[in-house]
Amino acid sequence: MNAELIGVVLLGLSYLGLLFGCGMAVERGWVPVRITRHPMVYTLALGVYASAWAIYGSIELAANAGFGYLAYYLGPAGAFLLAPVLLVPIQRITRTYQLSSLADLFAFRYRSRWAGTLVTLLSLIAVLPLLGIQVHTLSDAVQLLTGSRYSSAVALLFCAVIAGCAVLFGARHSHRHRHDTLLSVIAFESVIKLLAMLGLGAIALWWVFDGPQDLQRWLEGPGAALQSATPQLEAPQWRTLLLLFFAAAFMMPHLFQITFAESLSRHTLL
Repeated sequence: MNAELIGVVLLGLSYLGLLFGCGMAVERGWVPVRITRHPMVYTLALGVYASAWAIYGSIELAANAGFGYLAYYLGPAGAFLLAPVLLVPIQRITRTYQLSSLADLFAFRYRSRWAGTLVTLLSLIAVLPLLGIQVHTLSDAVQLLTGSRYSSAVALLFCAVIAGCAVLFGARHSHRHRHDTLLSVIAFESVIKLLAMLGLGAIALWWVFDGPQDLQRWLEGPGAALQSATPQLEAPQWRTLLLLFFAAAFMMPHLFQITFAESLSRHTLL
């Protein structure tokens, strides 16, 4: 095991320890309820939408389809713009009848256990590739940073610990109650992701380029040539991507949980 791999493992363990410490602080009441139940915590927790696809997937989409990558962000933005007529009614139903998942919602709507079972299976099929991307992305990152052949094992261990923490803080209470601890940890993680993205933007602006003016010159010269050479999405492809990401904003299991089951009131969606 080389020094680089040891450093990455220690950094990962430190990050997990930070998340665990945040969860324990909320669980034991060291953080005031007025903070853990503040609407800003819920808003930050919606950052769970920004998974590995938010970086690797959208960048790959931008490289291959130009501005088509914006569909990843415009889809959920459209869903929340329609919150008064789309999300709030669903939230009202889930809170009134204590429905904690999309499968519960369909089973309730169609009065059929088979409908809930079918939705559960389809959700599993939809989520498995996303989970695979997360593990594969982490493995690739470790491989790039260390060159170690143990990158897959490190990624698997990291994901196992994350899953254990999610079970510890998410399954200790009834699914009918709001999981303040889990929500706070996700919100804290979103802050870290936001700071990391701002840091990457600063590096791109001031290290790769020599400030905003240099970036503007590149955009008007080589950037424009590169953009014209990049194939753009056709209108049907645009509509398909927008529809997929629009639906994903509230139909993926983890996003349904955060958007509806963990919300305090309809005002959090408005």
